[in-house]
Amino acid sequence: MAKLKPGAITVDLETGGIYGDLAHCPLADLLESAEAVFSLLPRVRHKGIWALAKDFDAQCYVYTKGKSFVAPEDVHLEQDIYRGPTGSETPRWAKPFTLLVQPHCVRDAYWRAGWYEPLIGSFRDGKVSAETEGIVDLTAEARAEMEQHRREIEEREASKPRQLKMEF
Repeated sequence: MAKLKPGAITVDLETGGIYGDLAHCPLADLLESAEAVFSLLPRVRHKGIWALAKDFDAQCYVYTKGKSFVAPEDVHLEQDIYRGPTGSETPRWAKPFTLLVQPHCVRDAYWRAGWYEPLIGSFRDGKVSAETEGIVDLTAEARAEMEQHRREIEEREASKPRQLKMEF
């Protein structure tokens, strides 16, 4: 049975894309977390759900267009959060599994704000894999815009005259 591992992931239920924080966590851990989170679907399925996610620890989220969905209280996922966000050992950082509903979420706005999580995998036919062929990367456009913005800032900074600070 898959367990929650360190690292933030989001599973988009409409496209089958899995997004995660590869800069800080191994792909295998993120995909195992996605498999664990995906196992929640039969328990939380309802008309407006468009994504399931987890933060670095064991706090999981259900994203829905609806306003009134309430997560079942008897849901639990096993976890193996073997390190904290700064690389420290688990006992100080271990948090219990929680499931929170994020109601009335606007899907496009979510993906624009989540530009820093690239597409890392997919789920097809109930199986999680690192395969992304044919999956639309919902964060690609926002990532490109952020990169363009970063380049503009660097160019602006490079064109400014440099002044030496003189101490008296």
